[in-house]
Amino acid sequence: MDDRSRRAVLASSGVALAALAGCTSLPGSAAGGDGAADESTPAGLTLDTYDVAGSSGETVPVRAPDSVTLLDFFATWCAPCKPMMDELRQVRADFPDIHMLSITWETEQAAIESFWREYEGTWNVASDPDITTGEEYGVGGQLPTTLLLDADGTEAWRHTGLVRADDIAAEVEAAQE
Repeated sequence: MDDRSRRAVLASSGVALAALAGCTSLPGSAAGGDGAADESTPAGLTLDTYDVAGSSGETVPVRAPDSVTLLDFFATWCAPCKPMMDELRQVRADFPDIHMLSITWETEQAAIESFWREYEGTWNVASDPDITTGEEYGVGGQLPTTLLLDADGTEAWRHTGLVRADDIAAEVEAAQE
């Protein structure tokens, strides 16, 4: 089964399957799989964030130099991305000093801001319609994908699909050592 057919099956099979497997990005929205990114990624990549809820509306680095970074790749239409917001909010409360950024490849500002308010985001959210971050970090295909980078920018952990806050917290603590 090719990727387009697999995406069509997953997209049409309902919320239950999507919640188990993670959402599949729309055909043509991102190339690549779930492979690891390069050992270290450049700190110079930035995105404009939305001015909504806990998001600053400023240009922010995707990876903050000398800081543990948690990246959340999501979509507003993704079923497991919705409960994932509760998990990420807990991580944010437990680790207020880490650099945290949620990234969507969508472009509809009203939908993104509505999602952010409804699911009570308390950290920065940005749109990357050119999928630069997805290509840079080897993220495509499955959403949500959570990526943790240590202070040097080396990928410390990656998870595709819904993940519990406790599991993320354990990985953050390990990356901070």
